[in-house]
Amino acid sequence: MRQSTMKQTGRVARVLAALGLTLGLAGCKERPPGVYDVSVSEAYRRLLADKLVDMVYAKQCGILVHVTPAGMLDRQVTWKVHSSGREVVQFTALLSAVGEKQTKVEIRVPPAPGGGEMYDGSQFYKRPAFNQPLRPAVQEQVAAILEGRKFDVQRVGPGKDKVCSVQRGGLEMGRPFRVDD
Repeated sequence: MRQSTMKQTGRVARVLAALGLTLGLAGCKERPPGVYDVSVSEAYRRLLADKLVDMVYAKQCGILVHVTPAGMLDRQVTWKVHSSGREVVQFTALLSAVGEKQTKVEIRVPPAPGGGEMYDGSQFYKRPAFNQPLRPAVQEQVAAILEGRKFDVQRVGPGKDKVCSVQRGGLEMGRPFRVDD
């Protein structure tokens, strides 16, 4: 009789443990992609204040680029990228409230003249500004800003732009190219 009481107690304990685990996980929801635990106003403030220095350092090719953020209050932040006095690309983070303390961010990159989007990995640029594809790097930089952490190039993956790889060597040696070279 003692063994059956111990078996029953063990079963009850396992059921309660499983139930506790299930209830514990139920309150632990994972955010959907592109959703961050900050208000729209806070997301806007953080993004507008950032010139994406870490992303530029990690993904810049052989031309010097300068990034300038501009915004529409609590709606979007657009970063314009210039080199040699000319805009070479821009991209935008569109912000929308998911709740009082959550913001969804959608990244937009302009279409390329030949189809696809600029710097999507299928485009050819004689003097590229960034190693392609650009979108994953922008997404990682935005995530890093809104999550309060450093940009992690390992999350982006390797670039596919061979011209960029060659030209970056010139930049690292102190001999940058110009966009119109």
